[in-house]
Amino acid sequence: MVEIISEPIEDRFYNLVIDSNKCIRLCSPFIKESIVKRIYKNKKSNVKIDYISNFNLGNFYKKSSDIKAFEEPVKYKDKIYNCQMLHAKFYIFDDEYTIVTSSNLTPSGFKENLEYGVFINDKVLVNQTVNDFKAICNSEITGKIGIKEIIKIKRILNSFPSYKDINLYDKQKEIDGILHIDKELLEGNLSNWQNTVFKVINLIGKDEFSLSDIYNYKHIFKKVFPNNNTIRNSIRRTLQELRDLGLVKFYGNGRYKKLWNL
Repeated sequence: MVEIISEPIEDRFYNLVIDSNKCIRLCSPFIKESIVKRIYKNKKSNVKIDYISNFNLGNFYKKSSDIKAFEEPVKYKDKIYNCQMLHAKFYIFDDEYTIVTSSNLTPSGFKENLEYGVFINDKVLVNQTVNDFKAICNSEITGKIGIKEIIKIKRILNSFPSYKDINLYDKQKEIDGILHIDKELLEGNLSNWQNTVFKVINLIGKDEFSLSDIYNYKHIFKKVFPNNNTIRNSIRRTLQELRDLGLVKFYGNGRYKKLWNL
């Protein structure tokens, strides 16, 4: 059965959380702390949860998503995946029921916005959503988030001035955008390798860039790290770190986008 959902999903969602006995899979670009806390308050203790979200430092800074929302999953050793290309929103319960929706895991998405979607309990279609969820988790463009990344992002955010759009903050709107911040604030929170890659990306002078663009500045890396014989591997590893700090978006096939504007 497939049922159209035109009313807010809040009640249906939490009823499915309460009734789940094995696992919950949640895919949402924006996630707010209040929603996650209520999920853990209502779910059975043995139920494991996998999350896919979009870790974007600008979104955390502008309060459209909460980095604190991911502290609870880490505490319970649930899995968190970072897919910065993510726009899909779908929620799977016990691999038996799926909600595909326009609603993010936010208060506005659950009860304020005009949203639309479908509820599915057809076995074949639900299995397809489970397979699609797993495919996103296993994609080369998807990273894994743990306590180390969460602590680092919180430290960076704590060093920033308060975001000025108070009205936007109060309304908890879901917005996407580029981080506008002084470069000194970013550089002071990055490791030597992260700082060097950050500076080279700025030298490239393009919002979207490739590995080849960065490799053209190999002489800078050799000067800063003269004893490193695996410059290219270190660059790729550092780009993954910057992705999971929400500073770089990875498109795949060696293509990236910077998520800041100095």
